Amino acid sequence: MNSYKVDLDVLIEKMSEYCSFSLGKKLLLDTVVSFDRLIIKRDNARIKEALDLTYKYGSMPFSGIKDISDALENANKGIMLRPVDFMNIVDSINCVIGIDNYMHSFSDDVGNIRELSDTLVVCRGLKKHLESCFNSYGEVVDSASKTLYNLRKELIANDASLMSTANNFISKNSNNVIDNIVTTRNNRICVLMKVSNKNSYGGFIHGESASGMAAYVEPVELMHLNNKKLQLLDEIDEEIERILKECSALVKDNYYDLKNNIDTISILDMIFAKAIWGKENDACVADLSDNKIISITKGFHPLIDRKKVVKNSYHIDENHNMLLITGPNTGGKTVTLKVIALSVLMTYCGMPICADEATIPYFDNVFIDIGDMQSVVQSLSTFSAHLSNLAKICDSATDHSLVLIDEIGSGTDPKEGESLAIAIFNYLRKLKVFCVATTHYNRLKQYGKRHDDVLVASVLFDEKTLSPTYKYVEGLTGQSNALTIAKKYGLKKEIVNEAYALVKQSKSNEEVLIEKLEKQISENENLKNELNDKINQYQMLNQELAKKQKQLEANYEKYLDKAKIEADEYVNNIKNQADEILKQALNSPDIKYHEVLKKTKKLEELKSEENKEELDDDFKVNDLVEIRQTGQIAKIIDLKNNNVTLDLNGIKVKSNISKIKKTNRQIVKTKAKKVKTSDMVIRSMPMECNIIGLRKDEAMSVLAKYIDDAKVHGLKQVRIIHGDGTGALRKATFELLSKDKDVKEYHTASYSEGSTGATIVIFHGA
Repeated sequence: MNSYKVDLDVLIEKMSEYCSFSLGKKLLLDTVVSFDRLIIKRDNARIKEALDLTYKYGSMPFSGIKDISDALENANKGIMLRPVDFMNIVDSINCVIGIDNYMHSFSDDVGNIRELSDTLVVCRGLKKHLESCFNSYGEVVDSASKTLYNLRKELIANDASLMSTANNFISKNSNNVIDNIVTTRNNRICVLMKVSNKNSYGGFIHGESASGMAAYVEPVELMHLNNKKLQLLDEIDEEIERILKECSALVKDNYYDLKNNIDTISILDMIFAKAIWGKENDACVADLSDNKIISITKGFHPLIDRKKVVKNSYHIDENHNMLLITGPNTGGKTVTLKVIALSVLMTYCGMPICADEATIPYFDNVFIDIGDMQSVVQSLSTFSAHLSNLAKICDSATDHSLVLIDEIGSGTDPKEGESLAIAIFNYLRKLKVFCVATTHYNRLKQYGKRHDDVLVASVLFDEKTLSPTYKYVEGLTGQSNALTIAKKYGLKKEIVNEAYALVKQSKSNEEVLIEKLEKQISENENLKNELNDKINQYQMLNQELAKKQKQLEANYEKYLDKAKIEADEYVNNIKNQADEILKQALNSPDIKYHEVLKKTKKLEELKSEENKEELDDDFKVNDLVEIRQTGQIAKIIDLKNNNVTLDLNGIKVKSNISKIKKTNRQIVKTKAKKVKTSDMVIRSMPMECNIIGLRKDEAMSVLAKYIDDAKVHGLKQVRIIHGDGTGALRKATFELLSKDKDVKEYHTASYSEGSTGATIVIFHGA
């Protein structure tokens, strides 16, 4: 057990709760601080690898493992094991298999852990044999041996014969049996008969019921079968005993492998218990240094509530090997000393320490004088115990030792205690030990400031709130603030004021000036800490806002896409309905055309709204655009309000802004060639024919000529504008087109091209 009085035992106890079985826990609870350099180096290398693995892949599996040490020792001595022992041995082999699988699931360089896991032996032959003999409840199964299988099979047949014979007997003698009951007495099958008839059938009487009205009778017919049953049970017991002895001998043959496995698993369990604790407490593994440097970044005491603990950084080296910590009572001086002590001692125990990072040197010993060490048994007062411990430290410490002293020289007359503290501190300085001490003595503070190898530090006190901040600051000697704290706890004002006056009288001008200066430095440090806290809060808030903005943007895109999909589905639904009505209109002259227009009007409005959402409002002259309906690329050559004039392969086309969209595609350039007159005719051939306002016969004559011209000039697709009106022109147009063999297909124009007021014609070869 460790007796350093810095809560190391409490920490070890807490870590042991993460162990998977008793042997690992015992090993951890028996941990002692080692000063052997090789052991420290080995243990820290192991815990570093285990902590890395725990973060990456989770802890090594130890499920089902139990302490089988006693069973192994009994087997080694030739003592027959119980079925439960064999199942625990199977569980231990399964644990080895689990560890082996875990170690083969990654290729990380963890040589120190593999050095342990590679010693494990998977006793597969033993596992297979034991599993063939016992089930998960520890029962010997029929497959354990052929003999056992046959005996149990024979026993089942015999029991069936017993029950059949007993039931036949009851059936034949139903007048003399009670309740047709078959029962067991002395492991033999009997029937319950009336007492008056118990001697009427021979056999054996096994006693009477409590009422004396019934007797347990084993008729002659059952005696042979009962004898056979007992014989079979004895033979089964003998066979089971033989199997247990055989399995025990097999365990003995594997004794050394099984013993080595359980010892190694204990070590691994202990290591990974430390690693799990380290992960849950944001701990790190310290770097070991041959140089005399203690460096701890953002260290904290692991037993203080994580929501309240204040993290501090500490640095001691050969140039400042003496650290003198000052500050108010309850301000964190002792905690600071304990954090440094624990960081060293836990490292020497192969444990992770609570810090962001740390460097720990090798010491030959650690000496600690802390807390109330009063002893009634040895008749020592607090001060006497303190002196006794200091004497041992001064006798034993070397220039490779670490010494930690809380309130050096306290517990006696202040003047004498102060002088004693300076003398001891000076002696330890000359020894060149690494020393951390706390004090309230002003002369010791001044002593520290006069020597370059002494690093003076303080824990801060907030004068506004009259409470400690637990912030550690190097280069500053703090005040005890005893009177300020006394005022906070309700001591009468006149008493506190008089104490202030007395303190002021005892101080020199130099001390008063130093106090004022340090008070100002302390206030500035508090302001700096407040500013840093606010900066951190701002950064966290900024990150949170950025995260929320990103989520909002993602949600916006998601909901926008969803809305577009729903709108498209709705529009398509309306379009399908309109197409169906149009189809009916074509096939049925009874349907009035205004009904079709009424149905499609809503679709026109929706389509208009949809296109309006998609419009680009920053078109400019010379922009390349894509015509929505045909996919052709054109260039804007004029733009007025929502009307545009396009250059489409040299043809000027007027359109509406709703019918075009921006594109990154380019117009394919072709080599210039002489333009024939026929080419000019082709390019000047209009791509649509407007017959609105013409009589039916006149319109059809114009349309027929236009269709012929379009075919001559090789147009692939044209548009006929006939309007809605009564539908007569539209019907006549359809009739004319249906008779033209060169027309591949014709259909009502899309809603952006005229809807039911226009027809699109596509010629063969398009």
